[in-house]
Amino acid sequence: MDLFLQEGSRVWLKEDGVNQPCTISSVSGGVVIFTTDYGEVYTYKLKTLSRQRVCVMSQESRDGVEDMASLQELHDGAILHTLHLRYTQQLIYTYIGSILVAVNPCVCVSGVYDEAAVELYSAGGRGQLPPHIYALANQTYRALWQRHDNQCVLISGESGSGKTESTKLILRFLSAMSQRSQPTSSHVENAILESSPVLEAFGNARTAHNSNSSRFGKFIQLHFSYRGNILSGQITHYLLEKNRVVRQNPGERNYHIFYTLLAGASTEQREALCLSPPESYQYLNQSGCITDSTINDKLTFQHVLGGLSTLQLSESCIRNVLQVLSAVLLTGNIQFLTAGGAAVSTNTVLGQLANMLCVDSSLLSEVLTQKSMMLRGELISTPLTIEQAEDSRDSLAMALYSRLFDWVLRCLNKRIHGDSSFRSICILDIFGFENFEVNRFEQFNINYANEKLQEYFNKHIFCLEQLEYSKEGLEWENVNWNDNGECLDLIEMRLGLLALLNEESHFPKATDATLLEKLHSQHLRNQFYVKPRMATHQFGVKHYAGEVLYEVSGFLEKNRDTFRDDILNLLKESRSDFVYELFERIPCQNVESLRNSKHGRLTVSLQFKNSLHSLMSTLSTCNPFFVRCIKPNNNKMPGQFDWQLVLQQLRYSGMLETVRIRRRGFPIRLSFQDFYSRYRVLLRGSALLDDMKGWCLQLFHRYNSAESNWRIGKTKVFLRECLEAVLEKQRDSEILKAVTLIQAHVLGYLQRRQFHRLLQSIVVLQKSFRALLCRRRYLRVRWASVVFQKVLKGQRVRRMYKQLLEDQRENWRREEERRREEDKRREEAQRISQSADALDQSESGKASQQAADSPEEDVASSASTDSPEELSGEVLSKVEAFPPDVPADTAWEGEEAWQVEEILRLEREMELLRRRKEETERSLGAESQERLRRLRDAIDAQASRAAQHFLHVLNFHEIDECVRSIESTLPDTHAHSQIHTQTHAQAAGREEEDVDEGLGADDSPNPSETGQSDGQRTSGIRSGDESEEEEELYANERMPPPTQPHAANHSLPSSGGPAYCPLQSEEGEELIPPDEDSEDEDVAMTTRQSSSHANQWPSQQRVSIATSTSSGAQYYSSEASMEGSDDDFDRCDSDGDSLGRRDSVYSCVTLPYFHSFLYLKGGVLSVWRRRWCVLRDEMLLWFRAKQEALKQGWLRKKGGGSSTLSRRNWKRRWFVLRQNSLLYYTNDKEDQLKGALDLRSAREVYECPDRVNGIDVVMPDRTYHLTAESAEDASHWFSVLSQVHGSTEQEISEMNAEQANPQNAVGSLDVGMIDSVCACDAPDRPFSFVLQFSQRLLECRADSAEEMHHWITLLQRSKGDARVQGQEFLMRGWLYKEWSGGVAKQLRRRWFVLTHASLDEYSSSQSNAPKRSSLLLTSLCTITHTHAPSGDWAVAVYGRRQEYVLVFKLQSEAQRWAAAVQDVIDSKPPVETHTQQLLLNIKENSLNSELVEQIYLRNPLLRYSKHSLRTPLLALPYGPVERRGHRRGSLHSEALKMFDSLLQLEGVANPVSAIQGLLQTAWELRPLREELVCQLLKQTSGDAAPLSNWQIMACVCCNFSPASRSLLTHLKFHLKRWVRARECPEDTEVARLAAFSYEALRRVCGRARECVSSQQELSAILRFQDMNTHIHCHGGGVCKISINSHTTAGEVVQRLLRGLQMEDSRNMFSLFEVRGQAERALDSRTAVADVLAKFERRTAEGAAVQTDCRLYFKLYCHLDTHSVHPTSMEFAFMFEQAHEAVIQGRYPAPVETLQILAALRIQYLLGDYNSQNAWPDLEQLFPVSRLRSRLQACTSLSRSNSAHRKRSSFLEGTLRRSLRGRARAEESQEEAWFEQEVCVLRGNVQEKWARLEGMSQQDSMLKYMNIIREWKGYGCSLFNVQCADGVYPEDLWLAVGQENVGVYKRGEAWPLEVLSYELILSFGAPQPNTLCISTQERHLLFLTEQVVDIARLMKTYISLIVKRRVSTCQSISNQGNHW
Repeated sequence: MDLFLQEGSRVWLKEDGVNQPCTISSVSGGVVIFTTDYGEVYTYKLKTLSRQRVCVMSQESRDGVEDMASLQELHDGAILHTLHLRYTQQLIYTYIGSILVAVNPCVCVSGVYDEAAVELYSAGGRGQLPPHIYALANQTYRALWQRHDNQCVLISGESGSGKTESTKLILRFLSAMSQRSQPTSSHVENAILESSPVLEAFGNARTAHNSNSSRFGKFIQLHFSYRGNILSGQITHYLLEKNRVVRQNPGERNYHIFYTLLAGASTEQREALCLSPPESYQYLNQSGCITDSTINDKLTFQHVLGGLSTLQLSESCIRNVLQVLSAVLLTGNIQFLTAGGAAVSTNTVLGQLANMLCVDSSLLSEVLTQKSMMLRGELISTPLTIEQAEDSRDSLAMALYSRLFDWVLRCLNKRIHGDSSFRSICILDIFGFENFEVNRFEQFNINYANEKLQEYFNKHIFCLEQLEYSKEGLEWENVNWNDNGECLDLIEMRLGLLALLNEESHFPKATDATLLEKLHSQHLRNQFYVKPRMATHQFGVKHYAGEVLYEVSGFLEKNRDTFRDDILNLLKESRSDFVYELFERIPCQNVESLRNSKHGRLTVSLQFKNSLHSLMSTLSTCNPFFVRCIKPNNNKMPGQFDWQLVLQQLRYSGMLETVRIRRRGFPIRLSFQDFYSRYRVLLRGSALLDDMKGWCLQLFHRYNSAESNWRIGKTKVFLRECLEAVLEKQRDSEILKAVTLIQAHVLGYLQRRQFHRLLQSIVVLQKSFRALLCRRRYLRVRWASVVFQKVLKGQRVRRMYKQLLEDQRENWRREEERRREEDKRREEAQRISQSADALDQSESGKASQQAADSPEEDVASSASTDSPEELSGEVLSKVEAFPPDVPADTAWEGEEAWQVEEILRLEREMELLRRRKEETERSLGAESQERLRRLRDAIDAQASRAAQHFLHVLNFHEIDECVRSIESTLPDTHAHSQIHTQTHAQAAGREEEDVDEGLGADDSPNPSETGQSDGQRTSGIRSGDESEEEEELYANERMPPPTQPHAANHSLPSSGGPAYCPLQSEEGEELIPPDEDSEDEDVAMTTRQSSSHANQWPSQQRVSIATSTSSGAQYYSSEASMEGSDDDFDRCDSDGDSLGRRDSVYSCVTLPYFHSFLYLKGGVLSVWRRRWCVLRDEMLLWFRAKQEALKQGWLRKKGGGSSTLSRRNWKRRWFVLRQNSLLYYTNDKEDQLKGALDLRSAREVYECPDRVNGIDVVMPDRTYHLTAESAEDASHWFSVLSQVHGSTEQEISEMNAEQANPQNAVGSLDVGMIDSVCACDAPDRPFSFVLQFSQRLLECRADSAEEMHHWITLLQRSKGDARVQGQEFLMRGWLYKEWSGGVAKQLRRRWFVLTHASLDEYSSSQSNAPKRSSLLLTSLCTITHTHAPSGDWAVAVYGRRQEYVLVFKLQSEAQRWAAAVQDVIDSKPPVETHTQQLLLNIKENSLNSELVEQIYLRNPLLRYSKHSLRTPLLALPYGPVERRGHRRGSLHSEALKMFDSLLQLEGVANPVSAIQGLLQTAWELRPLREELVCQLLKQTSGDAAPLSNWQIMACVCCNFSPASRSLLTHLKFHLKRWVRARECPEDTEVARLAAFSYEALRRVCGRARECVSSQQELSAILRFQDMNTHIHCHGGGVCKISINSHTTAGEVVQRLLRGLQMEDSRNMFSLFEVRGQAERALDSRTAVADVLAKFERRTAEGAAVQTDCRLYFKLYCHLDTHSVHPTSMEFAFMFEQAHEAVIQGRYPAPVETLQILAALRIQYLLGDYNSQNAWPDLEQLFPVSRLRSRLQACTSLSRSNSAHRKRSSFLEGTLRRSLRGRARAEESQEEAWFEQEVCVLRGNVQEKWARLEGMSQQDSMLKYMNIIREWKGYGCSLFNVQCADGVYPEDLWLAVGQENVGVYKRGEAWPLEVLSYELILSFGAPQPNTLCISTQERHLLFLTEQVVDIARLMKTYISLIVKRRVSTCQSISNQGNHW
C-alpha cells in the first residue's frame, strides 16, 4: 500500500461506485488527500484505505489512448477519464474498436475539417491516423468495394450531442471523394450540400438542451457508381414535430425558418408578405425566446434562398414558399371571441391570411369557427367553442407547415434522383433521447425510436457477435449487457402502449383520462411501466437511458392528427396552384382507402411505427458503422466537462460492455474463401494448399504467430482491427507493386497497338489514295478512249460516205458517156444544125461537176468544227437512212441521256422529301424530338457496330493487283476494249469475288458499261441528308429498311466492282456500314447514284415508302396506340404479362415438413416453454399440446338400428378422424365412444347428391349416411376422408402433422422471414439453436442432436424460398376464393402469394404447383369489403381484367390481408395515360403557339372522332360502381357509354333530356367528370367537330369544373384558344359557345353546384338566354326576374331590394324555398338555378303528390321592428309577415285579441263594413287551426274516458262494429260543433269589423302592427320543437331573436327561459333531428326537423353581433343588402 500512496502518484479512487482518476496531494499524519481530475477533493485516513478502494493507475490510462479497446483497466472510470483527457487536449474523437465516440466541443474547431484534413484521411487507412469522423467516413466509403454490400452509418446520442454536425461532415467527405472520382462535380453532390441549410432551417429549432436541435429524423441514402462517384440520393424524414409550430416550452424557439424570414426579408418582401417584427406573432413570442446569439438569422436566410435556388426552384416557387410561411405566422394571430360560439375578432389578420392562401375570407372564417356535417342530405354548420376554434386554427398552421416541409423535401429528392445500380451508403440522423421537465407525445415517439436504435446496436454489437463466436466454436465467455427488448415489448406488443393509444384514438368519446386509466390497469405490474404516486395525469416508462414521465394530456388529439375535411376542401379550392399542390394528394376522411378499414385513417403513432419498422428492415440489409455522440454539458459551453452527465450517457448506452466485447472480441469476420480471395496476394511464393483453413493458418503465422489477434473457427476467420490494418497495409503494398507492373505491360501494349494501328491506317490510306489516283486516271483514259472511239467511228462513216458518193459520180459519168455516144450516132447527121445544143449540154455538165465537189468540202468542215455529240447525232441520223446491210454500232447516246434525265428527276424528288422532313421535325415537340434523337443514336450505334464488323471482313490485299490491272490497260486502247468486252461477258454469266476498292468505292463506272446501277453498290454508304431521312422514316414507322431487288444482289467485276458485299444479319436485314470520308464531288455522285437506284425498286416498295413517309411521322400519336387494346385471355386468366414464363412458386422441389416437441424462449416468452412445433406450408406453428386428430367436428348421422324408428332418426355426433379411424362420440368431451370406422377397409366414400351436404361411407357390412352443417364443412370432410381412404400409412402419418389447425396455434411465424438459423454450443443449453429475425431472436432446444440438426436443415432450406421469381413475397397462405360455377357461388380453397407486383393464385402450396391466375396490382386496383353469403368476412380485390373475392373466417385475418394488399397498391406509382402526358406536353409548350397547333393537328387525342373509344382517356379505378343504390358496371364501361352518348347526340333536334342524363351520370360518378371533360376536349377539336359537342361543353362548364388543376388549366387554354381562333363571322356560333363556356367555368370554379341543371336551364344555355322565374311576395305579389346558371340568392335579393327601392332597409331579407307548408331560407351563396332544378326533380319524381314549390321574398332577420316608417314598403312586408304568423297560430294571444286582428285585417282588405261585401276565407283572417285543436282536445278527453270503460267490458270483440259506428257519429258531431264555433267566430269578427268604420287602410295596418308589437317575442322566428330531456313540456316554441333565444310553451306568451347569445357556448346537431344548445351550466336538447334553419338563423344573428363588436364599417342595412 505504501509503495504507491505517495505524493504525486496517479491512482484510482472508488467513490460512490465510480473509479475516479486522482492525484495524491498529501500523505501525512495518517491522512491521505486525493484530488480528482474533475476538481473534487477527498480526505481519507490511511488505515481505512484498501486496494478495493484505491488502486494504481496504469501508464496507458495516464497518457490516454486513441482506441479504448486497448485499455488495461476495464471500468467506467477508465473510459470516462480517457474521454476527459482527450477532451481537454481538444481531441474529441476516440475509437472503441470500429465504433467512433465523438464528444461535442460546443464550438467550431478550426483546422480539423478543412480540405487538408479531407486529403489526409482520404489517403490513409484506419489506425495510421488519429481518430476522426473523416476516418470512419473513409472506411465506410472503401467498404463498398471491400465488403460487397450496402453500408450504413448510425449516429446516435442525446439531443445536443452533435449528431447533425457529424452528419454534415460525413456528407462533406463523401462529396469530396465523389468529386475526386470524376473530373467534374455532379448536381447531386451540390444539391445535397447546398440543401443542408434548407433542411436545418425548416427542420431544426432551439430546445432547452440544444440551440440547433433536429426536430425530425432523416435517413439519407447516397447511391454510388462503381467508379466511386455519387449517382443519386434520397432523403426520408420521420415524425416532424408539428406541434412546435404552434407552441413551445419556455426558453425554446420555433423553427429557424420563421426567424430567418423576418430577419432577412427585404422591404418589398415585407410589404408583399405582410411581415411584422417577431414579437408581434403569437407563434413566436409565447416562449419568451426570440433571438439566439449562436445563430445569424439574416445570413441564414441568404443561405436558405441559395439552397432553394440550387433545387432549381423558380422565383415564383420561392415566393410561394415564403408566402405560405407568412400564412403560418398570420394564422397564429387570429383571435376569437364568444358570441353563441367562437367568432373571429381580428378581421384584418383574417383578410391578410386569406390573401396569402388565395381563398375567400368569409369561407376561411367559417371553417375556423364552425364544423360542417351532413344531416339528411343537407350541410349543417355547428359553431365551435373558443378552444375548439383555436385547435382548428392550430391544425391549419401545422398542416400548412408540414405539407410545405414535405414539398421541399420532395423537390430535393426529385433533384437528386437518379440511377441506383451499384451500392449505397445510408446515414441515419435521428432525434436523440429526450427527457424534459414536461414530456409529451413527441418525446414518447422520439424515445421509442431511440429504443429501436439501441436494440439494433445491441443486436449487432453484443447479440450477433457472441452468437457468431458460439456458432463457430470459439472459446468465449459471454458479456452481459442490458437488453431493452422487454421495454420494447411494453411499447409494441399486443395491448401495449401503442396498441392502447391507437385503440382509444378511434373512439370519439375517449379522453386522455380514459387512456391513462387503461394504461394503468393493463400495465401496472410491468416492471418497465411506472405509475406516479402523486401526479394524476402522467405515466412513466423505464427506458434504456432512464425513467421518463410523460404528460398524457394531448396524447389522443395529437395521435389523431385532426384536420377537418372542410378546412382541407377550402385549401384545395385555393386560387393558388401552389397551395392546391400542397394538399392535392391528401384524401378526405369520407373517401379514405381501406388500409385500416376497421378504424379509418392511420394514426400518427401507427404511421411512425410502420416507418420505423421499415427503417429497421432497411438497416438490417446493410453493414453498420456506429458513431456515439456525447454531450459534455447541458449548458452548451465549450471546455466544460460534466463528468456525471457523461458517465450517465456512457452507462445507459452500454459503453463499458462495448469496450469489453471490442477488447476481447474479433470484429472482423470473414469466411475462408473470402479471406483467401482478399489476402492470397500475401502468399504468392508459397505453394497453394487445397485446404483453405491451412492456408489461413499459414498466413496468420507469418504475420502474427502469437495468436493474440486472430482465431480460426469452423468456417470463418476472426481478426482484430490492428491485425486487419497490418494485412491491409501489406496487401496495398503488394497490390501497388502488381499494379505498377501491370501498368507497365499494359502501357507498352497500348503503345505498340497504337503504333500498329497507325501503321495499318497509313498503309490503308496509301492504298486508298493510290487507288483513288489510279481510278481517276482510269476514268480519264476511259473517257478519252470513248472520244477516240467516237472520232474513229465518225471517220469510218465519213469515209464510207465519200466512197458511196464517188461510186454514184462514176455511174453518172458512164451514163452520160453512153447517152453522148448515142446522141452522136443519132444526130451525126445533124451535127451542124444542132451545134448550139451541144454547147449547152457541155455547160450543164460543168455545173453538175461543181455540185459534186461541194459535199466533200462540207463533210470535211463539219468533221473539224462540230462537237462530238453533234457530230454523232448527225451521223447517226444519216446512217439510219442507209440500207440495213450497211454496218453501224448500237445507239449508246440515247440510253445515257435517259439515265441523266432520270437522275435529275430523282434528285428533285429527294430535295422535296428533304424539305418535308425538315418541316416535320420543326413541328415536333421537345419530347418527340428527344425521342427521335435517341432513336437515331441507337440506329447510328447499331450501324457503327455493323460497320466495325464489316471492316474486319474486308479484303484490302487485292487493291494493288487491281491498280496494276488498270494501269496495264491504259496504253493500249484496243486491249482495253477487249477487256471491257470480256467484263460484260463475265458479268452476264457468273458472279465474281468482291474486290476491295478502298475509299474509291464511291466513284463507280458508268452504268451503261457495267450493266448495273451504282445505287446497288452504294446502298450502304449514304449521304447525310439521305441517312437522316431514312432514319426518321424507320424510327417513326418501326420497320426495317427496304431490301434491294433480288436481281441487284449479284457481285460486280473487279474493274468496277463494289467496295464490299452487303452483310446479312440473322433476320435478313442488311448491316449498314458507317459513312466514310470522301471528297465533295464523290459524295454528290454517291447521292445521285443512290437516288437513281431507288427508281429500280419495284413499284410496291416505292408505294410503301411513300406511305410510310406521309404517315410515319405521326406514328407516335396514332389513335390506336393512344387508346390501347385489350389482349386476349390466356388459359391462366391473368393480368400479368409473363405468367407463362413461371410455373412454380418456389425454387425448391418440395416444401419442407416436420414436427416435434421443442423448448422455446424469446420475445414475450421469458422462460423456456415446451411446445409442439409443426413446420408446414412454410409456416412454423407451435401448440400447447400435440394435435393428433386430422379433423374433428359435429356431423349428423342416420340411425342404423333394427327398429324402424332408429333407422329414420338423425343423431348429432362428434366425429374425430385419427390416423385411418373415424370415431364418433355422443359429445365433444370424447368420453362415450359410440362407434368407429376403419376408412382403409371402406369400399367407397362419395358425396350424396340426394341430400344437402351429404356424405356416404360405404363399409363392407353397411353404409353410413352423414350430413354436415354447411356446404363448406361438407366439402372439407369429404376431401379429408377421401384422401385418407386412398393413402398409405406413411402418407397418413404425414397428413396427421400437416393438418395442424393454425387457428389453434399458440404462435406462428413465416419461415421466409428468418434471417439465419444456427446451432448454439452453450454447455448449459445442449441441442439448442437460434432463429434470427430482423429484430428478434428465438431460441429453441430439441431433445437430441439429430433432431436439432434436422430442424436446422429444414429451416435453412426454407430460407431459400423467401423469394418468388426474384421478388420477395409479403404474405402467403391458404384462402377461400369465391367461384361462380353454375347457378350458386362456391368456395374453392387456393394457395395465395402476395408479392410486390401481384397477387398470385396456385392450386396448392407445393413447389411445382402451376399458377392458376395472377392479379397484377397497380395504383388503379381497389379493395372493398363485400357481404359473404355464409356470414364470413369477404374482401374483393379488383384488377384490370378480373377480380378476386376472398372469404375469411376471422375478421382480423381479413383485415390483415386487405391492409397488406392495400399497402402494395399504395406503393405503386400513379398510372399515367397518354392523355395526361399530352396535357403535360401542351403545358410545357404553351408559349409556342405554332407547336401547340401542330400538336392539335397531329395528335388523335385532340382530334374529333366518329368512332367509339376502346379505353377511357383517363386512368379510372377498377371495380364496380353504385348508382342510386344499385350496383352497376365499372367506371371503364360507364366512360365508354358516355362517349357513345356524345356520338349519338350529334344531330339530335332536341338534346336537352339526353344532355341532362349525361350530366347526371357524371354527377353521380365523380371520377367520370374529368373523363367527360377530356372526351369533350377531344370531340371539340378541329373544324369537323359538330356544334352539339360545343353545346354539351357549355352545359358541363355551367355544372362543374375538373378537380384536377392541370386539366382545369388545359380546359381554360382550350377555350381561350378557340375564342381567339374563331373570331371570323362564319364561326361566331362556336366562338360564342367557347366564350360562354370560359365565363361559366370561371364562375363555377370554387362554387359547387348542388345538383344537375334543370331542363329549363339547359334550354336557356343552348339558346344563349337567361331563365325567367317568378319570385312571390306576401299579399299575392309576384316579381318576374331573369337569372342564369350562376345567379345566387344574394344577388336576387339585392336586385329585388333595388327594384322595390328598399336599399336602406333596416331589416334583413332573404329568399325562401316554400314547398307546401314547409319553408327554408336560402343561403346567400346558393345558386337559384339549383333550387329550380330541385323543384323540377321533385315534380318528376313525385307526380302523385302535387306540392306547390315556390320562391318567396321575405323578411329573414328582424333587426329593427319599431323605427320603420309606416308608409314604407318595408313596413308592408313586416305587416304581411306578421299576419302570416298570426294565421299560422304562431302569435300567442287571447281569442278576443285574435278576433280584433281579424277585423283589422278585413278593414285593411275591404274597407268599411258592408253586408253585401264578400267575406274572405276565414283561414286567411283567423288561426282556425287553433280553434280546431281546442275542440279536438275536448273530444279526445271524452273519448279516452269512454275507451277506458270499454276496455273493461267482456264483450269488447262483440261490440267492435258498434264502436266504429259510434266513432263516426262522434266525428260528425265534432264537425257540427266546429261549424257552430265558426259561425260564432264569424259573428264576433263581423261585430268588431263594424266598429272600425271610418278607419283608413293605413291606420288599420298601423293599429294591427301596434297590437302585434305588444308581445315581447315579436321579431323572433318561431320554430316548433319538442323537449328531448324532459326539462320543459313536450311541445315548445324556440324563438330565435336578435339578442337571445327564447323557449316558449307552444301557445303561451311568456317564455320559460331566455338564453342570451353571450351565454351560449356552442350549438349544433349531435344526432339527426336533434338540436343541442350548450351553456356553461347545461346542455339543452330539442327534437325538430328544422335543425338546419335554426342553426343558420342563429349563426346570422351571431355574425351581426360580432361585426358590431369589432366596429365594422358596414351598417346593418348594408348587411341586409348583402343578403
